[in-house]
Amino acid sequence: MKKLSILLLVVPFFLMGQDDNSAMINNVTHIKVKMGHDAQFIDGVKKYKKCYAENSGEDTWNFWNRVQGSSSVYAVTDTMANWAEMDEGPDEASGKCRDIMMESIMPHMKDVNYMITMSMPDISNDSQDPATKVWVTYFRVSNYADFMSVVKAVSGAVKKAEGDERAYWYEVQGGSEKDADYLVAWPFEKYADLDKDQDGVWAVYSKEYGEEKTAEMRAKFNAAVDGSWSYIYSKNMDMSKTD
Repeated sequence: MKKLSILLLVVPFFLMGQDDNSAMINNVTHIKVKMGHDAQFIDGVKKYKKCYAENSGEDTWNFWNRVQGSSSVYAVTDTMANWAEMDEGPDEASGKCRDIMMESIMPHMKDVNYMITMSMPDISNDSQDPATKVWVTYFRVSNYADFMSVVKAVSGAVKKAEGDERAYWYEVQGGSEKDADYLVAWPFEKYADLDKDQDGVWAVYSKEYGEEKTAEMRAKFNAAVDGSWSYIYSKNMDMSKTD
């Protein structure tokens, strides 16, 4: 069962990569911890992780620290092969560790935001290498057809020039009118990677199709987007269970 384990009553999860080129259902849950409760929350997650492993729990999960914005925000991630996994109940190990979750984790949580997404392998990087850091940009879209036509065109130009896309795209499944409709995740290993001199995707597209066509596509993209925002996330290995 690919569903969790650690906060099954409040959160499912998602991983960066996937095993093949089929679309996967991905879950991203943001947890905001109460002011001054960060140490207790971290300790509670570590206790749960230890308990779950000692009871032969087989599920895995990733905890990510959000770098910018409000303090003490975490993202918990995992992937499901299909919607049917939502029907599965908690495994025996998570049941045995339920008291730790109720007493040592949940009292320190202020807010939870749960998002379900569908991966878009046709326009995403093919690599399965795990990342320790990721830059995620969220998009709220008013014209889905125009937005995706530009994304596919630019992703195609990058793949043609470099042999593969740079990032992982996801379509959000449902949510409120203020939620994102799509998100894209760029993985990297260390912050020094952000200092590297590399053409942006629009520059790559421009080299292939020229400045006039690029300006036209950028205008089409901007008109299709109602809003966008970005965060960097760093994986917390002490809180993650990866095997």
